[in-house]
Amino acid sequence: MLRHVRDHAARPDRVSRKGTLTMPSQPSQPSGLSVWDAELLKHLTEHLETEADLLASYQRLTEESQSEYVSYLMALLVEDEARHHRLFGELVNALRAPVERDVGTMVPTVGTVANPQELLELTNRFLEAERKDARELKRMSRGLRLMRGLSLWPLLVELMERDTEKHQTILRFIRGRVRDQLR
Repeated sequence: MLRHVRDHAARPDRVSRKGTLTMPSQPSQPSGLSVWDAELLKHLTEHLETEADLLASYQRLTEESQSEYVSYLMALLVEDEARHHRLFGELVNALRAPVERDVGTMVPTVGTVANPQELLELTNRFLEAERKDARELKRMSRGLRLMRGLSLWPLLVELMERDTEKHQTILRFIRGRVRDQLR
């Protein structure tokens, strides 16, 4: 089965039970980009292609693994990698947008918000909730130490701790931009 998964990585056009994995075709280099933007576009596009191969392999192992826990964990990886793939595509679209029309969904630019004070209050409330979650997850993690290697629970709690840190990073970014706007 693992040989089949390795072979599958070279054929990302294979159909999985979840649908067809499609790779963006190699876009032509749009005219009007700066040298830096063109090099970044090339790098991101190449990364998208590499990620598509990896994602296809992950999907295949998820579907073909004879182990329930391996399939479960690989499905978590597939979710993350699919999001990464989408984000890279949106970065590519953002680079192409100034010189092309209809590039699709792209990473938006940071701008002002219509309700900065309200958003600041909400963001602070969300940050406090995430900090509370982080403390609870840390406590839970300590309680699960003896289960490491025997259960998925300690690993899943660790992953949730990392997600909570990521959530806090996002909220701190929003709070910083809103505070700047209020000055």
